[in-house]
Amino acid sequence: DCCLGILDENREVISFVTKEDLIKVLRFNLDNYSINLIATLTYNADININNINESELEKYLKPGLNKGIFVGKDKKDIQYLILDKSTFTNANEKYLREEYEKNIPCKIKKALKYCYTAADKISLPIYLIGGIVRDIIISTKNSNIVSFENHFTGVEKSRNGCEQQASEAFCNSFQYFFDVDITVEENAIEFSKFLQKEYPEICKVKEIHEEFKTSKVIFLIDDENIELDIASTRKESYFKPASLPSIDEIGCNIYDDLVRRDFTINSMALSLNQNSFCKLIDPLNGYEDILDEKIRILHPVSFIDDPTRIIRAIKFSTRFNYNLEQATKNLLETCIDSNLFNNLAGERIKSEIKQTFNLNKIESFNMFIAEKAYNLIDINIPENIVDLSEKCFNLVLKYYNLLTSKDFIWLIYLGILLINFENEKIIDISNKLYLSGMETEILLGTKSLINRSNSIKTAKTNFELYELLEGYLTESVLIALTCTDDPVIEEKINLFETELKDIKIYTTGKDLIEAGLVPGPVFGEIFRELLQTKVDGKISSKEDEEEYIKTFSAQKYNN
Repeated sequence: DCCLGILDENREVISFVTKEDLIKVLRFNLDNYSINLIATLTYNADININNINESELEKYLKPGLNKGIFVGKDKKDIQYLILDKSTFTNANEKYLREEYEKNIPCKIKKALKYCYTAADKISLPIYLIGGIVRDIIISTKNSNIVSFENHFTGVEKSRNGCEQQASEAFCNSFQYFFDVDITVEENAIEFSKFLQKEYPEICKVKEIHEEFKTSKVIFLIDDENIELDIASTRKESYFKPASLPSIDEIGCNIYDDLVRRDFTINSMALSLNQNSFCKLIDPLNGYEDILDEKIRILHPVSFIDDPTRIIRAIKFSTRFNYNLEQATKNLLETCIDSNLFNNLAGERIKSEIKQTFNLNKIESFNMFIAEKAYNLIDINIPENIVDLSEKCFNLVLKYYNLLTSKDFIWLIYLGILLINFENEKIIDISNKLYLSGMETEILLGTKSLINRSNSIKTAKTNFELYELLEGYLTESVLIALTCTDDPVIEEKINLFETELKDIKIYTTGKDLIEAGLVPGPVFGEIFRELLQTKVDGKISSKEDEEEYIKTFSAQKYNN
């Protein structure tokens, strides 16, 4: 295989690019970009090329991205580049029966048994694949993590304790929740229909997606619906950078399906067929990268194919507290610095930002900033962003139970990135990220709140404060609160969010009619006066409201 060595400013050979990768990016019309965009960093070793010791090479070479090593006394005296790992790819077989039994809930295992029993009937290779394989390995490796069955209850229990415990449980609640993905070396839609035919009383096909030959089935297990995503193995390729992949083949072998994915830790499969039950299919050494706590892409063009993997790398790195493998980190940073993907748009990048920021981990947000991933959506960050991120994190914890939706946490972090932008720019970014009306309202609401800062600070009564803040979603309020240093405003916003916001009056129009009042504009005046009196703490109960109405009616009758 032909390749080129790349020199640094000291004329030392530090990386290489293969002919295969070079041809691929030239097809993308990237010939005016730096070769470092696809160059893989590698080590050099002083070894005897005529007497290669496989165990010595194994320290340096990995399948996929890190498949090369320079041979020479130093980086200025390189004699050879050894590529590939074919001399020792036949690693010992691994079976993960214990991990499977321990970390997958019983009801899911029952549903899976129906699937692989049916697959064995027709001699169909069937696998668990991707995240669920990764997670059961990590769950076994880390004995202290929140279990699958009670990952949410752990959060609530911790919130009754100290803030640090709440923080840890909050992050963990997102961390080890599996989606159950199955793949078959065949047409998944046909297999799903076969499952429904085999088990008509407990299995139904819920969704079918013809383009990618995927489906979703539901098994009724012990009175509970268990959803399984079933995909066809497939080969795919990218027509241009950042495009959706095109399918080249459906029903390929499992290896070809695994090598199209993002990171080694997500590129493993677990056989479910009984003659190889729980055998790990791991052609790219994802298992070893989990043990080494590394995030590694599969090939040097990975980030060019799909730049959303940049944000995904940050998500997985901080979610699992893993380091970016050095060649991966170098390619990530080179890709961002190339400006190739500035002003990226689309639902996929929104989804990755959302998942990353919803972790509510300072590390995730700060890594997003440190790696300049914000360039992907064409924004400039506030100078004090590190301080803002810590404050944002603490505010989310403090007001967690008051949020409009836990699914909106990411918008609070996005909001502080956009805090210096005018509404027109915010709307432009919202459109590019396909934000919903409510999501856009949260971001725009912050600007309106900041314009009211002085009025909030000088509000003399609770009701005056209530009228200034009523109608704003909590997420908008938290963005504004993150970006203010005024303790008076902070105190007043805290008062509104914790004591005033949910105050409601019991009285209805029917109550007023029964009190002898005639419907009309006066009803609105009464409701407002009732609310004002209640917010200002002069009345509190339904009985107090009834007395107020009686007094009002008597005065009106006397008049």
